[in-house]
Amino acid sequence: MSTKHEIPILTRVLYVFGALTIIGAVIGGAILCADSLTAGIAVISGGLFAGVIYIGIGQAVDFLARTAISTGRLCTILETSITERLRAIESGSSASPVTPTPSGSTVKYYYSTNGEQQGPIDASDLRMMRKDGLVTDDTPVLREGEAAWRRFRDYLALSR
Repeated sequence: MSTKHEIPILTRVLYVFGALTIIGAVIGGAILCADSLTAGIAVISGGLFAGVIYIGIGQAVDFLARTAISTGRLCTILETSITERLRAIESGSSASPVTPTPSGSTVKYYYSTNGEQQGPIDASDLRMMRKDGLVTDDTPVLREGEAAWRRFRDYLALSR
């Protein structure tokens, strides 16, 4: 899987500075060589060294950009994998005993406001209530078939 990598602007700027430094050193050194060979060689070698440093820093910036992109992709893959695993754990087994829901029916939830049990409602309705601000992350929620109340945020199925 290969995606096109765009070279960062800073890398391009450093490459240009490096090339211009090398070109300037060669031209300046050639002019100085007419007067003094030693001075011309010193200018050329110093300019070449500086140009190579600019280009090397540009390559380091490019490498860091590629690494950041790869790390971002890796984080996305890991996050997706972990999320899917947590969903499987939540739906398969949980800390509190769960009575299996009959196949074909949707899971129902109860929620508590001011100490009063409300529901049952579907997960989509409960998510909509969260979106509308009627339910918070700390609202007690009970999934049908479970014995213990948990907070809204503790149900991964509701946070999707």
